[in-house]
Amino acid sequence: MADMTLIATALGGIKTATDIARFLKDSDFSLEKAELKLKLAELVGALADVKIELAEIQETISEKDKKIQELQEAFENKGSMLRRLDAYYMVDENGKPHGVAYCLKCWEVEHKKRPLIKLAGNMHVNVCPACSHQYIGRLSQAIYE
Repeated sequence: MADMTLIATALGGIKTATDIARFLKDSDFSLEKAELKLKLAELVGALADVKIELAEIQETISEKDKKIQELQEAFENKGSMLRRLDAYYMVDENGKPHGVAYCLKCWEVEHKKRPLIKLAGNMHVNVCPACSHQYIGRLSQAIYE
């Protein structure tokens, strides 16, 4: 809903700038210099406000596009991932888990494929480099059968 507010504010700013510009165009040359400067300052201010609002709208749209892309990738990968013990794996042509182990937590919560790595100093524990969740190595090891 904030997107609609930003758009309405930007459109309001454009209308204000247009009204000021129309006033300046339609007015005769009898305007006092100070009044003309005031109207031009209002016009510049209105245009600056519009520029800021449009930048915020662009940022919001960019964030939404990124989220849509992430969700599309998660949806495409949903059928190709299979849980086995404490990790997710890609499925091979026979529908069996294969390859590196992916973080169970990251996949189930964020739908992100993050490969597990061995914990430094303890080769019997795998850890997710993103969320730091630890797994018992034998329950989350790579499968290359």
